[in-house]
Amino acid sequence: MQITEISIAKLQIPLIRPFITALRRTEHVEDIVVILKTDTGHIAYGSAASTPVITGDSQESIIGGLQLLANKFLGASLDSYENILREINISLVNNNAAKAAFDIAIHDLVAKGMGIPLYKFLGGGKAEVKILTTISVKDVSEMVADARLFISQGFETLKIKVGLNPYEDIIRIKSIRDAVGGEINIVTDANQGWDAKSALNIIEQLVLGKVNIAMVEQPVKAWDYANLKYVRDNSKLPIYADESVFGIRDAVRIISEGLADGINIKLMKSAGIYAARGIYDLATSHNIPCMAGCMLESPIGLAAMASFIVSRANIRFVDLDPITMIKTNPVTGGVTLNGATLSLSESPGLGIEHIDGLQIVATRVL
Repeated sequence: MQITEISIAKLQIPLIRPFITALRRTEHVEDIVVILKTDTGHIAYGSAASTPVITGDSQESIIGGLQLLANKFLGASLDSYENILREINISLVNNNAAKAAFDIAIHDLVAKGMGIPLYKFLGGGKAEVKILTTISVKDVSEMVADARLFISQGFETLKIKVGLNPYEDIIRIKSIRDAVGGEINIVTDANQGWDAKSALNIIEQLVLGKVNIAMVEQPVKAWDYANLKYVRDNSKLPIYADESVFGIRDAVRIISEGLADGINIKLMKSAGIYAARGIYDLATSHNIPCMAGCMLESPIGLAAMASFIVSRANIRFVDLDPITMIKTNPVTGGVTLNGATLSLSESPGLGIEHIDGLQIVATRVL
């Protein structure tokens, strides 16, 4: 199997409501999609989410990175696909979202060539997973209304975005807990929005108030390792690292220095499935639990991440909820959502049959 054509496209998907965190506000999914075609007639897809404030990857930089990868791998044979996956990671410094898109497409292609779903190629398991859903930072009454809506839709775990104001964050979390009752799981994500003192004060208030929070995600700045450790060492709630962990080297530091209790793995941070497997295996070997996350991205990337996680027992939280946020799903096949359950296709590869609304920006043909 040889790659004979590579196209790069833009994909914009409107959201039902604005997505608001301590880092940004947006009303659309903004993806870059790579499409690979082969001499055997197979077509594969990969996607990259543009999140400059988190990964540093803009649409322009992703397109540029994919063009470099297209130049390198057009004409490549899939007979030695692991060499390609490794080469993707060392072909560019940073540009992780672009590398992730190409990595996903290669995985899709290999599984299609074998005639099996990607999730089976990656280890099997049940072709479905329960996901949590996210409550954006807004007025308390709006957040409470969102929480009640999501519970009525069948979600059993809520992720509360905080980090804009410590005092108001305590009110937000307590109000949502009071509204949904004690049986619903709640996690919080500050998206780097607190300092260490505020984080520990908020955690103390939640514990004293018996609010029952499962964990706190990325309380301080991604680069502030000293205060991340300080919070983790003095917190009465588990601390998970997200923006502090991109690749395997970051994971080594988090684990060896005891900076966090858990790690959030995202394909856009790690540069794809190939690298994410290394992070997961390292964390698991050190008995560090993982969270499976994503950026605000299309169902293409969600299908890839879901395929990765369904056979992995050391993932405690599954945050693949952008599919709940979009007005319409332009992707036929891949993943479907029923209540809080994300189900994978049994078709080969990612199982994606068609994508509406693609705007091709570049094509290279062998």
